[in-house]
Amino acid sequence: MLADLISLKELKRYYDVGGEVVRALDGIDLTINHNEYISIMGPSGSGKSTLMNMIGCLDTPTEGIYEFEGELVHEMDDNQLASIRNRKIGFVFQTFNLLP
Repeated sequence: MLADLISLKELKRYYDVGGEVVRALDGIDLTINHNEYISIMGPSGSGKSTLMNMIGCLDTPTEGIYEFEGELVHEMDDNQLASIRNRKIGFVFQTFNLLP
């Protein structure tokens, strides 16, 4: 049996903005299986871009666990992360001007 493609457990990403803590992600649990398509939707400021940056290995969580195919992402080196971005993860971005 294959490990989950992506597994996020209690994922948090906080930013310090002018001495104030901004909680962009606050305890996200998410599992994405192989051959599964998902969409991330929500209002402006809800953490969509931050979540996509985490999934795409472009940012690191403040707390929590991110596993990609059963491997802990925080233990991967830059070459391993680049390989995931290059060969295994794809994003489709849609903006309002693409809609009829």
